[in-house]
Amino acid sequence: MWKDRIVEQVRKNREKIFAEFDYDIKKYSKYIMSMQQKEKERLVSITFVREKSL
Repeated sequence: MWKDRIVEQVRKNREKIFAEFDYDIKKYSKYIMSMQQKEKERLVSITFVREKSL
């Protein structure tokens, strides 16, 4: 099977980042939002909205 080294690197980095936040998307989101407050440029351009399941 052919592997793309860029895709592999992105996946490796993603795993490292999420491990730092105990695989908790809420912790990661709070971190991103707090960093956005410190930076002049916007890091996040949309608000995450969870759809309600039926």
